[in-house]
Amino acid sequence: MAFETFARQWSTLLLTRLRQTSQVTLTGVSARSYDEYVRSLPGYGAFFTFRPDAGGPAGLFQLSAETAFASLDFLLGGHGSVVTTEEREPTEIERRLFGDLITRTLAELAYAFATTAPMKPVPGTLETSAQFLQLAAAADVVLVATFSITLVEEGEPSEATMMLPMGPLMARLHQASGDAAGSEDEQRVRAEAAQTLGTTVPELPVDVSARMIPVVMRPSDVLALEVGDVVRIPHPTARPLDVVTHDIVLARAVAGASGNRLACLVVSPDEENDR
Repeated sequence: MAFETFARQWSTLLLTRLRQTSQVTLTGVSARSYDEYVRSLPGYGAFFTFRPDAGGPAGLFQLSAETAFASLDFLLGGHGSVVTTEEREPTEIERRLFGDLITRTLAELAYAFATTAPMKPVPGTLETSAQFLQLAAAADVVLVATFSITLVEEGEPSEATMMLPMGPLMARLHQASGDAAGSEDEQRVRAEAAQTLGTTVPELPVDVSARMIPVVMRPSDVLALEVGDVVRIPHPTARPLDVVTHDIVLARAVAGASGNRLACLVVSPDEENDR
């Protein structure tokens, strides 16, 4: 698979740049919602944003703070013995060193995906807090690769992840399969990728809500709202609610109750007309 090739290339890059016996191993690939992925990230770390193609949706490359700062220490001729008990922002020099290392890493990513989903990654920014990451809508589906990374021989491994936007990646896969049939290995990689997506995407949780027709108000009216004010909603009492996910109307439903909780009963278009 392309991510396995990337792991091997990344290991070689770290070996040559850090002059340490580094090892990177792919541990898993999964499709998740963006919100689920961000919630799984540590609050503090090294979060490198990038775009698989200029002007396209953003991706993310995540390292633990210990791994990131140990890499810098090796680059500067140290022994990688960096203590990160306190959260801190990288200095300007450290950001430049990070930028060079990530640019080279993204070049290896492009090489790994050259035959399956060609891309020209563009480096973005470095963040140290996961709460500032606003790279996609919460319900957007993303592809997440998880790696185990060891910077020194017999060292403690740490986890690193890479997130790629699913839509553009699938478009590239379809384009590549349409341009040429490819070798047997390439066809096998595409088949495995399609199977992974087909089995994981239907199981992803999505937010579903029932909503009325929204009311349009001026900001001044909203700011002037007080307890006891009545906001008139332009939703007819006889019209069912819209069942919505990700701003797409899936069905209509009438409000009701199930036990001590509110519930909605999905109705057909004919039932709507009868009402």
